[in-house]
This record gives sequence, structure tokens and C-alpha cells, in this order.
Amino acid sequence: MSAPLGAVPLRQLPDETVPLRPADIDSAARVLAAALADDPGFVHLFPVRGRREQELRALYRMTLSDALLHGHAFATRLNGAVTGAIAIYPPGTYPMTPRRWWSQSLRIARIAMHTREHSMGLIKFGDVTASGVQTDCWYVEALGVHPSLQRAGRGKRLMAEVFTLIDTSGDPSYLETTKPENVAYYEALGYDSVRSPVALGTPSAGPWVFPMRRPPVGGSG
Repeated sequence: MSAPLGAVPLRQLPDETVPLRPADIDSAARVLAAALADDPGFVHLFPVRGRREQELRALYRMTLSDALLHGHAFATRLNGAVTGAIAIYPPGTYPMTPRRWWSQSLRIARIAMHTREHSMGLIKFGDVTASGVQTDCWYVEALGVHPSLQRAGRGKRLMAEVFTLIDTSGDPSYLETTKPENVAYYEALGYDSVRSPVALGTPSAGPWVFPMRRPPVGGSG
């Protein structure tokens, strides 16, 4: 089991970057929930601040469990504690098939219980993102570093880990962000906007989903 994050010296480096273990799914989901709780898209979908992280933890426990079976997940760890996490799917494995949804039925029921009146917004967000994922691309489904440890290179180390997989395959990759300032971050990693931002709320007010694609680099083909 992971050590409590509160025991970790803040911003200390280096972390180790390792494949996510099933035993660390809950810790990684907590880190992702904390990291993404203030993203405009999730603020819109889960407007009750006191419940948002709980709702996101339920969502990311499902995501990470599925990614370990059908994709890849990695974590940065410091003194035994998970400090950041990433989940990525190879081409053709996202969105989830009906069979995979069924295998996650208990987790989906828990998410529905946690999200309650926000569940329709979550369904809309899922539809917007799933319909935009390009089937020839690796899909970066989730990336986050604990807020107290951000801006110290952990996110880039996690992205470098998955770029090893992506670039070996010679395929493009795709992701979305709902945080406008993240667009420049991903552009620096080689991503470009692929179409106009998609509104989660009203077309005039947003918030917006920014779809981005990174072209193939290297590879065997």
C-alpha cells in the first residue's frame, strides 16, 4: 500500500516512474481527482465543490482499472507514495466496448450514486470526448500530478514514459484538455489543435474541450 502523501517532502525529486500497480489504483485516483478538481470542465460537470473530488475519485478508479486491462497506466512515486498518474489507450481500444462497460457495472453504479444529479452532464462529457477520439491514435485519457507537487517535471516525465510506447509504434496520439492554459503545455510536447473547441455548456459560454493531436514520431513503420 502507498505511503500517505502528507509524509512526502514537498516538491522533492527525483521520483521513480513505474507501471501502475493494481494496489495503487485508489491512491492514483485520489491524486488525479485532486489534480483535476479545478479544471473548468469538471467544475462545470461537478459544481458542488465539497463533493467534486469524491466524484472524480470514483470516475478515475474505473478509468485506471480499465486502462490496466486494455491500455497502460504509469505513476510517479516518491518515498512509496503516488505523486502523479497517467492512463493511455492504444489505437482502437477506446471508447470502451459494451462488454467492458458491463464488466465495470458495479463501479458505474457507484459513480452514478456519487454524481447523482450531475450524471447527465457526465454522460454528455463522455459522448463529447468519445466521439472525438481518433481511432488511429493512442489516447491519453488522464494525466495529473498532486497539486502540492506540480511544476517540478513530474507530468513531463509521465508523458515521456508514454511517448516511448507511442513513438515505438509510429502512431499519432490524441488528448483533450478543458483548461485553456494547458494548450500551450501540450503544444510544447508536440500536440496541435485538431478542430475548434467543443462547448460543454452553452456555445457562447463554454467551458470548452480543446482536442489536440500529436503526429507520428519515429516508429517501425
